[in-house]
Amino acid sequence: MSAGYSAAMAAVGSSDIASPPEVDLPRLLQMASATGRRSDPDVVILRNFGSKPLRLHAEMLAEGGNRVPGAGYWHEIAIYSADDGQVAVALRLLRSETGDLGVHRAKLFDDIGAAATWLEQFDTSVDLAADFDVADRQLSTACVTLKAASLRERAERLDRGYRGLVGEILYRLELDR
Repeated sequence: MSAGYSAAMAAVGSSDIASPPEVDLPRLLQMASATGRRSDPDVVILRNFGSKPLRLHAEMLAEGGNRVPGAGYWHEIAIYSADDGQVAVALRLLRSETGDLGVHRAKLFDDIGAAATWLEQFDTSVDLAADFDVADRQLSTACVTLKAASLRERAERLDRGYRGLVGEILYRLELDR
């Protein structure tokens, strides 16, 4: 376990570190992962939603999550230092819904400053799904207003948790320098 990971765990509490939810993968994926070739143990492979994974030789600097009991959404962040001096960030939005794989982003940056700026400027609302259709004529204006207010409150709660997680990880990385 890396020092950065240990520091991040201590900062947010081990019970707050979330692991990906158990998911029933399609049979084809189960077969492929069971019979797939093993990669080099020093290679880190980061999922990337809708794109090929990011593969690099790297060491983890920090990792953390902001899952709280009963939350429907939460983020996990992992930061890696690549052998060539670049910094990789894995940002995951996970949902508690069964079968949901979440949204995984992996980005490569020239340095920790650029990675930190990207994390600080990330808009958490891009992955938050609305649970209603504004164009549905069966919904009254009052109902749409209430649902929109509920969505805004969920977005603000998700963003507050994310901002706290980013701040804590960047703080711990600063302490490790």
